[in-house]
Amino acid sequence: MKKFCNTNKSKKIILLRAKGQHSNRLIQNLHFEAFCAEYGIDYHNPTFVEGKYYLLPCSTKTNFFINILRINFLGPLFKHSSIVKKIFSVAWLISKLGIVKYVEFDKYKRKKGKDCQKILLKALERNNTVFVSGWNFRVPELAEKHHEKIAARYSLKPEFYENNPFYKKVVELKKEENVLIGVHIRGGDYKKWLKGKYYFEDDVYDAYMNDISKKISEQTNKNQIFIIFSNDTVKFTESENLLISKESWYLDHHIMSLCDYIIGTRSTFPLWASYIGRNKFFCILDNSGKIENTISDLRLLFINV
Repeated sequence: MKKFCNTNKSKKIILLRAKGQHSNRLIQNLHFEAFCAEYGIDYHNPTFVEGKYYLLPCSTKTNFFINILRINFLGPLFKHSSIVKKIFSVAWLISKLGIVKYVEFDKYKRKKGKDCQKILLKALERNNTVFVSGWNFRVPELAEKHHEKIAARYSLKPEFYENNPFYKKVVELKKEENVLIGVHIRGGDYKKWLKGKYYFEDDVYDAYMNDISKKISEQTNKNQIFIIFSNDTVKFTESENLLISKESWYLDHHIMSLCDYIIGTRSTFPLWASYIGRNKFFCILDNSGKIENTISDLRLLFINV
């Protein structure tokens, strides 16, 4: 594969469309950011409204031409039609005329990193600027390779957490060498998404919490603290060893990244926190309550979420 000079900023990638809410956008952005870091390509994401929360995020600058390319004529009328969204987008139409180079990754099956790299590198061979969109662009190996740089850039600005009482409490517990276990309970839309395949009741999470607690106790005598994060009302009750966060999503990400372990279902929310914090994420796939039945390989999870 052609490797561009790390100081050559003549090549540029611009992301035209965000995917989903905050955590999805972060993961989508991460893969394009890692690709550009690898090949020395200038990266812009005008869709990244979350950038204000982080220390040194990608450029979010836009202009009139980019805003025109982002227009989708019939998308609002056909919200559930991916074909209409693609065909009647300005970027797609103009690309067919050869005016710009536009790569829409949703038309590809979710592939391993080398396939994604080949597609994008080929587009960059003859074009200095390539416009991209889609959820299926994945470069897990590059996300891992450039972790240190990306995690530093996408660290939460101190102004959003340093004076927060809940954050301070968690930091004190961490200083006291407790084992912190974040538990992300996904409710809401997960009751319907994929027919509820990855929606689990609180008692299932409780079973996983008990299982991981036993396994940790076999390894250390340190006290364990569970921290519940959820976008829904939970049945758990706060106690000395169980905290329930009621903070904003970006602060939940940050606090969850401080945990030693994370338990959660197939969701980008705990995936992002685990990536930033370098902690172990046990992704729940069934209601067995057995930690050994979870997935904890981040590279595999990057492809499957």
